[in-house]
Amino acid sequence: MRSLAATILLVGLLSAPGAVKAQAPNSLLLGSPPQAGEPAKPADAPKAAESAKPAEPASPVVDGATLDPAHTSTVFWIRHILAPVAGRFDAVAGTIDIPPQHPAKGRVTFTVKTASVDTGVAARDKHLNTAEFLDTAAYPEMKFTSDHVTPFRRNIYKVTGKLTIKDVTKTVTIPVRSLGTKPHPMMPCVDVSGFEAVYSLNRLEYHVGTGKYFKMGAVGDTVDMRLAGETLAKRPGCVQGQ
Repeated sequence: MRSLAATILLVGLLSAPGAVKAQAPNSLLLGSPPQAGEPAKPADAPKAAESAKPAEPASPVVDGATLDPAHTSTVFWIRHILAPVAGRFDAVAGTIDIPPQHPAKGRVTFTVKTASVDTGVAARDKHLNTAEFLDTAAYPEMKFTSDHVTPFRRNIYKVTGKLTIKDVTKTVTIPVRSLGTKPHPMMPCVDVSGFEAVYSLNRLEYHVGTGKYFKMGAVGDTVDMRLAGETLAKRPGCVQGQ
C-alpha cells in the first residue's frame, strides 16, 4: 500500500508548500506567520485554479466502473521541516474496474486537474500553481492509465501502468485495495464497490520543484498520497418495488 500513496496518484508532489515571497524568512513556504502589524494579504487565485475547482457533482454514473466524484478523494502529505502538511486535489475523475474472478481484465484510470490543489492556504496554493511546482498553465492534468492488473494479497491488486506528471511519464506499480461491495442504502437495485490506494513518490523526479527548498531543509521530496473512491453498479436481477 505504501507504493500507491505515491502514484495515484496519485501525485502528492503537488503537496509541496509554497510562498508568496519564497526568499522572505517569514514566508508561507517556510511556515512562519507575518510580522506583527503586517497582516497577510489574501492572494488572488490564478484563473486556471478557479476553472479547475469542481462544480456541483452531476448524478453519478451507474456502470460499475466510473468513480463517483462526490465520493472520491485524493489527499496528500509532505514534510515541512519536521511535521507533515496535508493537502488535496478537488477535481478528480477516473475508473476502477477489477473483476474479482478475472483481475487480469481489470482497468484503472485516473485524472487530476492540477489547478484544483488545495492546502488550505491561498498563497501557498498560488505558489504551487506556478512553473516552479505544478505549472498548471502548461500541465493542467496529471494522469494514470493501467497496463495490467495482477492479484497480490487478499483484496489487494498490483496495478501497473503509466503515471504522467508535468513532462515526465514513468511506469509505476500501485497497490489497490478492494474494500468490498454492498447494497447502496439510498439507491434501490444499486451496489456500491469501494477502493483505496496508497502510494509514495519523489516529486523532484517529476520536476515538481527545483530542489531548492529540499536542499535548505524546508520541504521534503517524498509525497505520500491516498486515493479512495466508490463505483456504482446495477444489481443483476433486481427489480425496483419488488
